[in-house]
Amino acid sequence: MGKNGIDRRDFLRGVSAAGVTAGLLGMSGRKAAAAYPSPRGQSHVPPVIHNELLPPPQVSGAPGSEAFWASVREAFILPRNYIHMNTGTTGSQPFFSINNLAVYNLYKSVDPRDWSANIAADFPDLALPIGDRQKLVADTYGGAAEEMILDYDTTDGLNLVFAGIPWNPGDRIVTTQLEPNAGNGPMAWARDYRGVTLDLVDIPSNFVKSITVPELLSWFEPHLAAPLPMGAKQYLFFSEITYKNGLRLPVKELAALGKSYGAYVAIDSAHAWGMLPVNVNDYGVDFMAGAGHKWLCGGPGTGILYVRNTGGNLPQFAMGNFFSYGNPFVAPSVNYNNRNWPPAGRMQGRGETNVCALYAMTDSLKFFTQVGIQNIYNRGVALGNYLKDRVAEKWGENALWVQKNPDPRFATFLTAFNPFKSKDDPAQFATMNTAISKILTTLASGDPKVYIRSITWRDKHTDSGDNRTAFRVSTHAMYNNYEQIDQMFEALVAAVNASGLPQLP
Repeated sequence: MGKNGIDRRDFLRGVSAAGVTAGLLGMSGRKAAAAYPSPRGQSHVPPVIHNELLPPPQVSGAPGSEAFWASVREAFILPRNYIHMNTGTTGSQPFFSINNLAVYNLYKSVDPRDWSANIAADFPDLALPIGDRQKLVADTYGGAAEEMILDYDTTDGLNLVFAGIPWNPGDRIVTTQLEPNAGNGPMAWARDYRGVTLDLVDIPSNFVKSITVPELLSWFEPHLAAPLPMGAKQYLFFSEITYKNGLRLPVKELAALGKSYGAYVAIDSAHAWGMLPVNVNDYGVDFMAGAGHKWLCGGPGTGILYVRNTGGNLPQFAMGNFFSYGNPFVAPSVNYNNRNWPPAGRMQGRGETNVCALYAMTDSLKFFTQVGIQNIYNRGVALGNYLKDRVAEKWGENALWVQKNPDPRFATFLTAFNPFKSKDDPAQFATMNTAISKILTTLASGDPKVYIRSITWRDKHTDSGDNRTAFRVSTHAMYNNYEQIDQMFEALVAAVNASGLPQLP
């Protein structure tokens, strides 16, 4: 019961009846739709938001069956004539999580002082506090709850990591030429302002199926084994899944190699949460930053950052979140040169944290755990392999930048390919890139609407600029299926044929 004897739920229903909720949430005054609306035709009208928190939807059908995955897809409001295969850029949030985000924000605006207590009282099984949500992340992905910071995205997490490491001139970062701006920017900053050396390992653009994990490790070892200045620190930094071509690097094995040479290990895992059955304890890394809005379908401005705080040989780290570091009245800060603080407790709050978005992201995670993290991974890899087979049948395996490897440690949901005969010719890069851009526009204007993307990179770190290009397709277990892959591929083949450029094989 709220102030003046008015029940909170009754009050919020009254708000809706008065049309205020419609204004806040962008909804009409229609009657509430079903809790888990089916994707519908060509409609751009979203379903009505409820005025109460919703649990993750129940899934029907035998686990792993097409009926099961069709039931999973019903949780999302993607129209049936929309094929979303660019989850590597942004995911589609399930409806119940979107609903809950609106409810969290509504409670926060109705009673800014006591909103969290109010919503916990009204929905005790669903309105979990932030600590319980960090525990959910830890239970799903390993580690301890105090090591899991719910942040804004991969970039935010990596900014915290690089800001918190006490860099010194002569320190070295071993990395690759396939990193995104989320990592490249902080590394360049550490080089320019802190005198850190960057040592880049070139990953072959054509990652053929015969490449093995030991061979890949051999590319990194000479860089890690090179002498360092006296007292200098070494870091190994790389993307678990390269956003360029979808290659998954073997984190556990690379981390072990790096540590054997005294390196600390930081990982860009923008494509891990929601895609991979991650276990940070098994990985043996020190820092791992990832996104909530991509494969985890948690909504914009969400992410998960792991900061190892157990075990030996912890790296020096000043938390990166200067909001909680110290103050002008105590010098030096009690946090100076120590790790006697819980990362989640000190790094989670940074001004006005968007707890509503973070709550919604972890609601999405509940749904993923209900479906099964391993089930999602198995299904997504199967879809990705099916697409790779279709590409190989049409244009040959050489069209795939990352071929289907017999070692599952390389498998992901991302497929990058270039069907043109000149795919390895830098002189034809601009021509191919222009053609691919036009093809993407054609696919996005079709029926069904197909959303995939292009990607470019430099073959070697010494190259003057990007000289490789590709289509990049994301096949998410939660809302993609074999029929969609066939539809997308047939439309893409037609558009490639219309480009007039010579094709493989």
